Amino acid sequence: MPGLQQNLEIVLVDVQAVSLHGSRYFDITYHVAGDVRLQTLRVNPEAFYEDPEPGDRVSVNLLMGNIMGASKIGTQSSSD
Repeated sequence: MPGLQQNLEIVLVDVQAVSLHGSRYFDITYHVAGDVRLQTLRVNPEAFYEDPEPGDRVSVNLLMGNIMGASKIGTQSSSD
C-alpha cells in the first residue's frame, strides 16, 4: 500500500480545461513513467504548472492521491 505522500514521475496523455461553476480545472489523463495503465485526475490549476500539454513529463507531489504540486521535467529552450 502506498504511503500518504508520494512523489511520482508521470507522462501526460491528454489535458482538458474544464469549468465548474466558474472555477477552472484540468482533467488530465496520464500514466506513471514505466507503466502503461492510464489514470485520470481533476486538478486545480493552482497545484499545476501553466499550460500543461500531452507528452509532458511531470514530477508530481501527491498527498492521499491528490496532486499538491507539479513541475514539468526537462523543459527546453525553443531558441534554435
